[in-house]
Amino acid sequence: MGLPYIWFVRRRGNATVAGLHALAGLRWREFATLVGQAMQQRGLRHGGRDGDDPGGDGRGSRLVMTDGSQRWLLSCKHGLAYHLGDNHVRELAEEMEAAGARHGILLTEGRVRARALASAARHGVEVIDGRRLWPLLRPYLSTELRSQVEAGADRRARLESVVAVLAALLLGVATALWGPALGQSLAGTLAARREAAAAVPAQPPTEATREPALPAVSGPLPEDADIEAFPDDETLQFYRSEVVRAVSLQPGIGRTHWMTHNTLVVERTGSIDAIWPLICAELERYPALRTVRVQLNPRPGRDEQVRWRQCRTQ
Repeated sequence: MGLPYIWFVRRRGNATVAGLHALAGLRWREFATLVGQAMQQRGLRHGGRDGDDPGGDGRGSRLVMTDGSQRWLLSCKHGLAYHLGDNHVRELAEEMEAAGARHGILLTEGRVRARALASAARHGVEVIDGRRLWPLLRPYLSTELRSQVEAGADRRARLESVVAVLAALLLGVATALWGPALGQSLAGTLAARREAAAAVPAQPPTEATREPALPAVSGPLPEDADIEAFPDDETLQFYRSEVVRAVSLQPGIGRTHWMTHNTLVVERTGSIDAIWPLICAELERYPALRTVRVQLNPRPGRDEQVRWRQCRTQ
C-alpha cells in the first residue's frame, strides 16, 4: 500500500467513517439542524412541524420543507445501524401522498440496499446514505467537531503509513534472502512442465472435448438503433435504464439514477465542464429524454453545491 494512496484515498475514507460516527453521536435536534442548513443551500425551507418516528426511539423523524411552490418530505433515519430497504422507500412514498408532498428525500448515516435505489427511482424519492451525507453536512459542523474528525483521520493515516513502511522493509529483506532460491525453484518447475507437455502428442478435439459455444449475450442499444420519438411507457423505461447504464460508464461519473421520471441524478467525481458533454451525448440520443433535468451532486470531499442543468429546453 503506497503512501500517496494512504494519504489521498484511505485518509479520505477514514475521515468519512469518523465523520459519520460523529454525526451519529449527535442528538436528534442537533442532527436535524445540520440537515435543515444543508437543505437551505438547495433552496428548501421549513414548511411545517417535524414529527418523531412512530417507533419512538428518537432516531428517525420527518421534516416538512418547501421550495416555494411545492412541498418536500424528508425522512431522517438517524443512526449508523440503518440498512435502508425498499420498505422504507414505500413508507416515505405513502407519507408523501398523505402530506401532499411532490418530492421526498430519505437520508441516513447508515447504508442503502440496491433494491431501495430502484424503488426510490419509481417513487420520486432521493436517497442520501452515509457516503453522500458526510460531505453534505460537514460544512455545517462546529469547528471543534470538524477538527476532531480530521485529527482522528490523520492519526489513522500515520499509523497505516508506519505499517506500510515496515511491510515494505520486511518484503525487501525477504526478497533479498530467499528471492534467488525461489526463482531457481520456479524456473525448474516450469521447465519440467514444458518437457512433459512436449512429450505428449497433440490430439485433435473431439465432440466430447470440444468446448461448447457460449450463448449470445444481449449488449447495449446500438448507435444506429431505431429510437422512437414518442415511445410507450415500457419502451421509455427501457430508454431510461439505457441512459443510466451508459452515463455510469463515462469517466468522472459514479452512480447514476432517476430520482423522478424527469430528473436524472449524477454522482460525479470529475468536473462539470468535463462530464457535461458526455451526459448530453447520451441523453440527446433519445428525443423523449433530451429535456430532462440533470442533478449534478458535489464531488466527494469537495465543498461544492448541487447543480441542475438541462441539455435542451425543447
